[in-house]
Amino acid sequence: MAALTKSGVGIRTRYNIKVKESRLKGQELAIMVDPVLKKIDENADHAIDAAKKLCSIPTVAAKGQGIEETAELVQQMLEDAGIPSELHSTSGAPVVTGHLDVGAKRTLLFYDHYDVQPAEPFDLWVSPPFEPEIREGRFYARGIADNKGDTLSRIWAIRAYKEAGVELPVNIKFVIEGEEEISSPNLLDFTKKHADFLRADGGIWEFGSAGFDGTQEAWLGLKGILYVQLEVERLSHDAHSSNSAILPSAPFRLVWALSSLKDENERIQIDGFYDDVVPVTEKERRFAAKIDLEEVSRRKFYGIDAFVNNYKGDALREAYYYQPHLSIDGLTSGYQEKGSMTVLPAKASAKIDFRLVENQHPSDLIRKLRNHLDIHDFTDVKIAWHDGYPAAKTPIDHPFVDIVDRANQVVFGHPIRIHPTCPGSGPLYLFKDFVPMISIGIGDHDSRVHSSNESVTVDNYIKAMKRIAVIIDEMGRW
Repeated sequence: MAALTKSGVGIRTRYNIKVKESRLKGQELAIMVDPVLKKIDENADHAIDAAKKLCSIPTVAAKGQGIEETAELVQQMLEDAGIPSELHSTSGAPVVTGHLDVGAKRTLLFYDHYDVQPAEPFDLWVSPPFEPEIREGRFYARGIADNKGDTLSRIWAIRAYKEAGVELPVNIKFVIEGEEEISSPNLLDFTKKHADFLRADGGIWEFGSAGFDGTQEAWLGLKGILYVQLEVERLSHDAHSSNSAILPSAPFRLVWALSSLKDENERIQIDGFYDDVVPVTEKERRFAAKIDLEEVSRRKFYGIDAFVNNYKGDALREAYYYQPHLSIDGLTSGYQEKGSMTVLPAKASAKIDFRLVENQHPSDLIRKLRNHLDIHDFTDVKIAWHDGYPAAKTPIDHPFVDIVDRANQVVFGHPIRIHPTCPGSGPLYLFKDFVPMISIGIGDHDSRVHSSNESVTVDNYIKAMKRIAVIIDEMGRW
């Protein structure tokens, strides 16, 4: 990305700095933002305490735990930062909004969520997931990387402006929901009622991290998702496994049904599944070709010798960014404890997800999935429930991308690595017509999001606040 402002002044002229131990030092910091960056350092311990407080609540949307308590705490944290806020009731978790209108030309919007994934199995955690602990410079807790820590890094950046006595050069909006980890079932209704509130000149999406080599990364979009639970019931009750010679097996029926969905080359076999996939443009291919996916480090991290289909280079990038795929997330049937139990299970279930690309729609694909199962004589395999949303992306040449890149260079000392989209999913499609969104955050390659021992470095937590502060400063000059 270009290291020039709109006026052509190099960013290093204004911010001639080096980053060391979470301190910004140097010769010429921008006059207005310098006190803000210093205030972030002064507030570092308090910001860490706030993260401990927020992450100590088990806000597990899948279980309905801690929702109201967390929403109220997030609202209070916005108010403490000088951001007027509201709590919006939905059919599920409340949506918390914040709006600070300073009469500026530009508006910056943040989308975050206060719910977290379940933390089980608990015995895989070195320290309890909801008892935050700092060890060797890393902050461990469920939700610190996804997404409570990111949420707080943004709130505390705004707070630093207030406490430093520096006028914000942009208007600020927050949308913080409590059901992202269960596919945001009630966010659609909220966005329909509050569409005007979503309008902004730039937006920061909930997550982000550094790569294996320490390079900060940004994502310009998200794949869509169709999440499905399949269930089979073949007997009125479990039976002795000796009867499997004459009685039907629910788990085998489910395994056979699952194996019909995808071939050994990862090609999804549902008729019409790829019909609406938009071909990758030459511009997208050229952009992706410049991105280092750190193949060796990534294989080493996951303990594998090769990627699926032995993908490398351009083929790997195309699959990662631009192709849909199918995963089995969980299988449940029969006896799972220690030792043996000879049982023929009456029931079996599986949780699966399809990651979708632009122009694919969950409502169309769930119909095609049902049709596939019926045609292949799996009428007994029920779709117990499903949920999802389509993909969305911000254009790779949008000027807000340059703003984020310049801010990253100021704080982290290098250009940010831009990904055209992310293989993960989120309700970005609800925002794409109102605001260009970019995903950046406090995580790194070892943050273990959705896994045990989720963590971030304290250093990244503080630097991420400074990056937001500089984004605000740069955006005010746009």
